[in-house]
Amino acid sequence: MDYRIEHRERQRFVALVQAFPNEIVNDDSDHSIPDFWTECSEKNQIEPMKMLRTEGKRDLYGLCSPVTDSETHFNYGIGILIDEDTDTEKLEQMLSNGYLIWETEPVDYAVFQCIGPDGDCLGETWSRFFKEFVPQTGWTQTEDTDYEIYFENGESGLFCELWVPVEKE
Repeated sequence: MDYRIEHRERQRFVALVQAFPNEIVNDDSDHSIPDFWTECSEKNQIEPMKMLRTEGKRDLYGLCSPVTDSETHFNYGIGILIDEDTDTEKLEQMLSNGYLIWETEPVDYAVFQCIGPDGDCLGETWSRFFKEFVPQTGWTQTEDTDYEIYFENGESGLFCELWVPVEKE
């Protein structure tokens, strides 16, 4: 399984966030998260976020809070990175319109390329993460935000990159 390990310091995102029941995580027939993407797109809520970023750096993030036994729901967000290439003047207006700030802690990530025409490759990558990566590498998932990056100018055939927070056992 091809992967790379990358460290990220604290990151900030502006995102549209919704809570989802934990049960959907292992339900391959559930389309709640893709439906959330469709709904946000149809309501023209994604494009304004992208416009806060410099052209060529308008990557979208699918942010996912940890699924824990102590909670019944997890948060999923569609967002953009806030950094020096973000128009922060317009950010305040976005926040007053229901967008939220999502922050991550400094953490190491295992990064996987999801190759394929649709989201099925994402589920396959998650399956391989637990069946191959974890048992073979000594890395385990931590209770930090994982995310997908959907690149504005991605490689041909690349659906997204999956970034899973990990630590060495």
